[in-house]
Amino acid sequence: MLDAWLAPPTATNVVVFLVGWCAGWIGFLRAMRRGDLQTALRPDRTCEELRQRPTNVALQRSPVTVVIPSRNEEANLAELLPSLGLALHPNDEVVVVDDYSSDDTARIAERHGMNVIRVGALPIGWTGKPHACWLGAQWSTNETVVFVDADVRLGRHAVDHLVSVLDAHPTALVSVMPWHRTGSVVERFSMLFNVISSMVASMQMRRGTRRVAYGPLMAVRKDEYLRSGGHAHENVRGAVVEDLALARVMPASVALLGREGDVEYRMYPGGWRQLLEGWTKNTAIGAVAVPRWSAVFIISWVASLCGGVVTSPWLYLLSALQVWVFARRVGNFGVLSSLMYPLHATVFVVVALYSAIRSALAGSVSWRGRSIATR
Repeated sequence: MLDAWLAPPTATNVVVFLVGWCAGWIGFLRAMRRGDLQTALRPDRTCEELRQRPTNVALQRSPVTVVIPSRNEEANLAELLPSLGLALHPNDEVVVVDDYSSDDTARIAERHGMNVIRVGALPIGWTGKPHACWLGAQWSTNETVVFVDADVRLGRHAVDHLVSVLDAHPTALVSVMPWHRTGSVVERFSMLFNVISSMVASMQMRRGTRRVAYGPLMAVRKDEYLRSGGHAHENVRGAVVEDLALARVMPASVALLGREGDVEYRMYPGGWRQLLEGWTKNTAIGAVAVPRWSAVFIISWVASLCGGVVTSPWLYLLSALQVWVFARRVGNFGVLSSLMYPLHATVFVVVALYSAIRSALAGSVSWRGRSIATR
């Protein structure tokens, strides 16, 4: 068995592997070409200008309303709100929507001087986050609304950059996939999920409704949001993955990647159960909403990862190097995680299959103590 694996791979194995391996590079390079929050600025604001500007000088921009949907987020709010305070201007406003929490979410927000909306039981037909976002947007008195998840951490100029991109695309939903700062071994099993998420937006269709957005950090003009129906739209209010649903009802979508120190998050620090529950939820609807060509590229790439392990150590090393290049761009995933990519690929495939089966048979997934319908 070992001798067969160490033998040179057949020409067929090499061709099949290279097709998937190249598909991965195409997806990754397209994602990099789309840019990140620091480089996708308005034409009159360059990266060189930002580098030369003193760190205590903010970009001139219109005031924003930051909406933070929160369900049992006392620990995350204690980390987010100080970083958010450094990123805001004097005329900005913040509202924390306490989505029927059983912890001290509201008290933590009030301690930091935030406006708080307390939400009771969900209305029929709504899921939690869309309802919280919709209520927060209604409260806004500013033209620009920024939705921020409680597990996000913002750099000093993150909001300035975000508004600058929105200024260039005023009818769009502008969103950012944060850089993933993991803190435990379990959290690092999000590696391939993060990599694939970064690829998805790079291959979204220019036309049609298969647009993509990243829910942790989004910005929108309030009038465009209300005109489209926003989170109250019939296709969004009950959605499991509301960011993808919202992108599909908005006139346009601009999805970008965050960088270390600028836009970060820490996902699923609660261990295996939280990680599996979270990615099961995201995969349940995300797979359906992914543009078809994106799905073809992603499936080909994941297949190449498995192929390298089965057919040849040389192909395995090529995949490990590729995963390392990809993963370090989306989070603090090191060399060891890259070398262990077969285990990560196994977790990804198992979660994807479980999500598909549960969605088909049970018609629901579970998240934060709530059962959410998927069909």
